[in-house]
Amino acid sequence: MIKRSVLIVSLVAFAAACTLLIAGSTRAAGDLSPKEARKLIARLAGIELSSDAVRVKEVSSSGNTAIVVAQVETAFRMVRGDRDKWRVTEIRTGDRHWEDLDTLMRALNVEKTARARAELESIATALESFRRERGSYLESKSEAALIDNLNPRYLARVIRVDPWHKPYEYEGTRSGFVLRSCGPDEKPDTPDDVTVISGSH
Repeated sequence: MIKRSVLIVSLVAFAAACTLLIAGSTRAAGDLSPKEARKLIARLAGIELSSDAVRVKEVSSSGNTAIVVAQVETAFRMVRGDRDKWRVTEIRTGDRHWEDLDTLMRALNVEKTARARAELESIATALESFRRERGSYLESKSEAALIDNLNPRYLARVIRVDPWHKPYEYEGTRSGFVLRSCGPDEKPDTPDDVTVISGSH
């Protein structure tokens, strides 16, 4: 028999000690009040928490953005499964509204995959500029060496890690290259890898 329990936890915005970056929409970030920040966080991404479930600890602004450190109280439904191990199955997103955590994680990974592809395409564009100017791609098996050679002339932003916080992989010869993120499972050479290949590699 599967036992269910609900665990009330305090989140520091999206995980252990996370800060939320809130861009001011109609008001300047310097005008962001704790009350407005609390309302924005309580309604984040379609989640409908009561505003008293969000406690703003600090608001610090810089230009048109503000960093808000907040404690968010919500509930998680836990299920004891095989071998008596507990796992999180749902998160409460409003009064009697629950969202399946696996569905949320899949949606998050779709967004992260798109971001990884865009970053790899940006690096690939910089590599094409490098090749046009120097006559060949960078010969290396090191993503760090690649970025050091591309930034800042060909690539304005330093891009070293993917959205899952793992280093991008690069393998380049004079005539081609492979750029890769290991994707959501963080394992190389699996179907969820995000790869950009160019030339005869």
